[in-house]
Amino acid sequence: MQLTDIGLFGHLLAFLGFSGLAVSALWRRTASASARWMSFAAMVTALWALTFVLAVFDPARFAFWLTAAGTLRSAAWIGFLVAMLRPIWQRDSRLRFNFVLAGAMGCLVSLQLALDLLGSTFLVLAGESSPIAPLFNILRMTVAVSGLVLIHNMFVNTEQGGRDAVRLLTIALSGMFIYDLNLHTLAYLLPPPSSDLYNIRGTVFALLVPLLLIASREGWVARMQVSRQVVFHSVSFSMIGAYLIVMALLAYGLRLFGGDWGRLFQVTFLFATITLGAIILFSPRFRAALRLMIAKNFFAYKYDYRLEWLRFIATVSQTPTGPAASDSAAALNSRVIQAVCAVLDSPAGILFVSDEETLEPVAAWQTRNLEPEALALDSPIVRFLAERQRIIDFDKVRAGEGDHGDMPLPGWIASNPRIWLAVPLAHLDAMVGVLIVERSLVPRSLNWEDFDLLRTLGRQAASYIAESSTQMALADAAKFDEFNRRFAFIMHDIKNLVSQLSLVARNAERHAENPEFRADMVKTLQSSVGKMNDMLARLSQRPGSRSGPDWQPVALAALVEQVVAIKRQAHAPLTLAMATDESLRTRRIIGDPVQIEQLFLHLVQNAIDASAPEAPIRVSIETQGEAGKNRVIFRIEDHGSGMSPRFIRDELFQPFRSTKPNGFGIGAYEAREIARSHGGRLEVASREGEGTIFTVTLPLAAAHQLADTALAAQ
Repeated sequence: MQLTDIGLFGHLLAFLGFSGLAVSALWRRTASASARWMSFAAMVTALWALTFVLAVFDPARFAFWLTAAGTLRSAAWIGFLVAMLRPIWQRDSRLRFNFVLAGAMGCLVSLQLALDLLGSTFLVLAGESSPIAPLFNILRMTVAVSGLVLIHNMFVNTEQGGRDAVRLLTIALSGMFIYDLNLHTLAYLLPPPSSDLYNIRGTVFALLVPLLLIASREGWVARMQVSRQVVFHSVSFSMIGAYLIVMALLAYGLRLFGGDWGRLFQVTFLFATITLGAIILFSPRFRAALRLMIAKNFFAYKYDYRLEWLRFIATVSQTPTGPAASDSAAALNSRVIQAVCAVLDSPAGILFVSDEETLEPVAAWQTRNLEPEALALDSPIVRFLAERQRIIDFDKVRAGEGDHGDMPLPGWIASNPRIWLAVPLAHLDAMVGVLIVERSLVPRSLNWEDFDLLRTLGRQAASYIAESSTQMALADAAKFDEFNRRFAFIMHDIKNLVSQLSLVARNAERHAENPEFRADMVKTLQSSVGKMNDMLARLSQRPGSRSGPDWQPVALAALVEQVVAIKRQAHAPLTLAMATDESLRTRRIIGDPVQIEQLFLHLVQNAIDASAPEAPIRVSIETQGEAGKNRVIFRIEDHGSGMSPRFIRDELFQPFRSTKPNGFGIGAYEAREIARSHGGRLEVASREGEGTIFTVTLPLAAAHQLADTALAAQ
C-alpha cells in the first residue's frame, strides 16, 4: 500500500492532536479513572499516528508495525469504554453480558496482535493476495462492531439529564469505529484495501480530537442506569454484529472451497443470509423470546412496571380512527384487549362484558376460527372469578392441577388449546367482565409476578369499561331528557290549541249559520291542523338532532295582528296599538315565524289567564333606535293578578313552575328562550293585584341581512 504525503500530513495532525488530548485529560489535580483511561487511549492513538509518519520516512523499519499499532489503538479505546461501563456492571451483579463481551474483546485483540507480530497482516496492507486477508478484515470488523455496541450501551445507560454532556464523546468514538468498519468491510468485499481510505484516516481522526477535547472538559462521566430497553437494544445490536461476522466467515469459506463457482456461492449466500436475518429480527416471536430471555437472565424482576404501565395507559387511551371512531365503546373494548395481551406477548384475546344476565363476547382482537359463546353468571368459571378474583390458567384446569376443583370448561374452551388465561375485570368488587387471552408467542411459565400484574391491569381495564358504560348511560339519559323537554313544550302548545278549538266549538253552537263565522272557523281549523302537524314533526325528531330554526324574513306587524285576532275570540277586551309609522308594516326581522308566533301566543295567553273576563289587555308595537328603525318593541299589558318580585326572580322563568292550577309553567321560559335565540330580550314588570307588562325587544333586519337570508334560502 502506498503511503502518500496526504497521509503523512493527516497522521501528523492526528499525532499532535491526540498528544494534546492526552495531556489535557490529565491536566487536573484530581483526575478520575475515566480521565486517565482517556489519556492512555489518546496517547496510544498518538503513537499509532506517529508510526504512520515514521513509516513514510523509513518504510523498511516502521511499516511492519502499522497493523500492530492499529490493533493497540482500537484496544485502548475499547478499554476506555469498558472502564466507563464498569460502574454499571458492579451495580447489577446479574448483568453478565458485558463481562462476556469484554472478555471476548480481549481474546480478539490478542489474536489480532499475534497475527500482526507474525507479519501476516502487513501483507494485506501491502495489497498482496493472502489467505489471511479475509480473516484480518473480519477481525477488524468484529472489533469495530463491538466498539459500537459498547458506545451504544454507554449512551443509553446515561441518565436523560446527562446525555447532553456525553453526546460529543459518543459522536467522536462512533466516528472512529464506523470509519474502521467501513474501511475493512470494503477491503473484505472489494480487495485489496483502498489506499485513499487508509491514508485519509489520520485526517479524519484529527477532526475528531476537538470533540473529544470538549467532551473531556464537560464532565461527561455521568451517572448511569440500567433499563430493560438498554439491555434489549444492546443484545439485539450485538446479535446483529455477531450474525454478520459469522455470515462473513461462512461466505469466505464458500469462496475458498467453491472453486470457479465460489464467487457465485458467496454472493448468493450473503443475500440469503441477510434476508433471513431481517425476517428473524423483525419477527414478533423472536422479539418476544428475546425479551423473555433478558427478563429471566438479566434482571431480578420480569417486568419494568413503569414502562408496562405507561404502555397500557397509552394503548387504552389512544384516540380511535377510521370506522371504529364512530363507536367509542367498541374501540375501547378492542384497545383493552390489545393492552393486556401486549404484556404477555399474546397474539389475540376476547372480551366478555356483563349484561346483567350473562357475560357476552362484546369484542375480539386478532382471533381466528374462534366462535366464543356467552358465559352464564352462575357458571363455575364466572363464579370462581367473581369470588376469588384470580387468574385462571386453563392449562392447569385441563390437567386437573391447582385448586380449581372439578371446574367444567365450556366446550369451545376445553377443545381449543390456544385459549390460555382468563383475567377477571373487577370494579369496586363487582365483576364488570372477563378477558380471555390466547397463548403467548413464546412458551412461558407464570408466577406470582405475572398474576399480580394481570390482576392490577384487569382492575384498571374494568374501571375504563365501567366509566365508558356510565358515560353511555348518561348520554342515553340526556337523549331522553331532551325528548321529554321537547314533549313538555309541545304539550304546552297543544293546551293552547285546545283552548282555541274549545272556543271555536262553543261559538259554533250560536253562529253556525253565519257564513263569516264558518269561513273564520275553517281558517282556524286549518291553522290548528298545520300547527299540530308541525308539533308532530318536532316530536318525531331523533333525540340529539340539531335541526335549527327556519330562518327567514318575518313581517312582525302582520304576525302580531294575526295573533291578536285569534286571541280576541277568547278575550274580547284585547286590543292592538301600533305606531303611526307606516314603514313598520314593511319592516322585517330575521327569524323563525313559527317560533315568533309561539312567543306572542304564550305571552298573550298568559295575560288572558291572569285577567278577569272584562279586564282590558293591550298589545302595542313601536320602533326605537337610529331613525327609529333599529329595534322593534312589543308590550303586552294586562290588569290581572300580577306577580311578586320574588316570584319573578326565582320562579317565573324556571320550567314547570306555575301559579295556574292547570298550567305547565313553561310558557314564559320558552318565550324568553325564543327571544334570546333571535338576538332579543324579554323583560317583565309586575305588581301584585295591579297587573303585568311583558316587553319584548327584537332587532330589525337591515337590507343586506335580508338579501343574505334570501340568497341562503335559495
